[in-house]
Amino acid sequence: MESKLCRNCFAEYHSEESGSVCPVCGWDNAKPQVPEGLRYHTVLDARYVIGRAKSMNGEGITYAALDRTTKKVVEIREFFPLSLASRNAEDQTILPAGGKEAEFNSCLDDFVELSKNVSRLRELSVVNSVLDIFEENYTAYAVYEYVPSVTLRRSLENAGGTLSWNEVNRMFMPVLTALGLMNSLGISHLGVSPDTLRVTKEGGMLITGFAVNAVRRRGTLLIEELYPGCAAVEQYSSKAVCGEMSDVYALAATMFYALTGSLPKEAPERLNDQRLLISKEVLKNLPPFAVTAIANALQVKQETRTASFERFKAELSSAPSVVTEIEHTDAIRRLPPIDMDLPQNRGLPPAVWLIGSCVITLVALVIVASIWLGDRGMSFNDIQRLFQNSSAASEVITVPSMVNESYADWEKKIADGEYDFKLKVSTREFNGTVEEGNIISQSPFAGETIAAGDTVVVTVSKGSATRTLPEVKGTSFADLSEILSKNGFVPVKEDEFSDDIEPGYVIGYKDRKEGDSLDYGSTVTVIVSAGPEES
Repeated sequence: MESKLCRNCFAEYHSEESGSVCPVCGWDNAKPQVPEGLRYHTVLDARYVIGRAKSMNGEGITYAALDRTTKKVVEIREFFPLSLASRNAEDQTILPAGGKEAEFNSCLDDFVELSKNVSRLRELSVVNSVLDIFEENYTAYAVYEYVPSVTLRRSLENAGGTLSWNEVNRMFMPVLTALGLMNSLGISHLGVSPDTLRVTKEGGMLITGFAVNAVRRRGTLLIEELYPGCAAVEQYSSKAVCGEMSDVYALAATMFYALTGSLPKEAPERLNDQRLLISKEVLKNLPPFAVTAIANALQVKQETRTASFERFKAELSSAPSVVTEIEHTDAIRRLPPIDMDLPQNRGLPPAVWLIGSCVITLVALVIVASIWLGDRGMSFNDIQRLFQNSSAASEVITVPSMVNESYADWEKKIADGEYDFKLKVSTREFNGTVEEGNIISQSPFAGETIAAGDTVVVTVSKGSATRTLPEVKGTSFADLSEILSKNGFVPVKEDEFSDDIEPGYVIGYKDRKEGDSLDYGSTVTVIVSAGPEES
């Protein structure tokens, strides 16, 4: 009985039993490849077997693929801008259109640079990892790790359309942190949306859908891919500055979608009417400061919008502080009215000031800690109940300073009962100044107050990002490639004839040597034997 490989999941199946439909993933293998795509079973870089085209945009095509070296399913992103190039039907090479060679090459450079930058984020669990980058067919390819997941949009549909504040807080905070780090490194996504954020089987979030910035702008040479409701107003112009502030807007819009089941209107439509329509049923279960933070981040005009993820996180993580004045959104105006003449500050309706002036410091801090940590969200009704029975407030703890101290030591202190709170690692990051295993940052900060039993979230250092090139003697390229990848390098293969080295085995590094120290994410070219040259 003849077995075949599914073009989607690459599982073996028998057509005599199931026809063309894969019994594992349900993909109908009788479906033809998209006309613009690489032919089925094309082998790239002598390693990757091409399956179905999963998605296309103005930048290129994403394929399901099989890595023959690791026997794992991956996703391969091919740079193929349809507005600038075409494919040669015979040899499948990419040919820039006449007169557009310079533009094609410029965008190709951007694609390669973006792929290299994303590869350096491999240690961030919420970022879809780039495993390999190579050039072939007169274009470039980025190999992404395949992680079983569904879009946030589909996940919400399966969950009934919306999520609670606690669920949104838990799922989105790691994404917020990662996007903040990315932008600090000069990497703007510009496409965050319910379709590019995916939910894994474990319930975590994954940032996908990376593309060159020209695709995420209107008026460029590439066919645009804007996500209505999530794209900031500056993305509707080829001249306006886009960056971190644009990603802040997109993430806030996606959080708004997760909480309410709908996206804001497209940004240009909101220039004259910034109202965010939130039902009373949804609103009453949202913390006031969360509503304020999201509204601040969704200001259409850049000069009034939350400027950074650091600020956005601060506003989402604690009771709001006084900031610059903005126009109130409809969501904020729906908060309980008051008669007192109180200051009207950015995103802070009078009701919030009233609550803040009435609630004792202890209660306010308990609310802040419980909401940020996701242990329990509080609505206005919850606040009323606290007023009615203030004696029920939990014991409060002043958070100690843990920065630059050993995470393992703090785990032991908590396990020994010295402190009555939980400790959770959000990410482990490379850091050139903080010793490996020590804490880089913490939230809540030292000196803040939390309820007993709550959680302090920390970022732990992985030490310096530099790595040492391993020995190559007697190593196959497949084995060395795996070692290099695990150490954070991006291996690139270069074949060379050799009479002494067995085909497929490593001759050495190009322009490098064993023991060299390189930055995490560096591309390493490995010279591999192609065997003796045929005479």
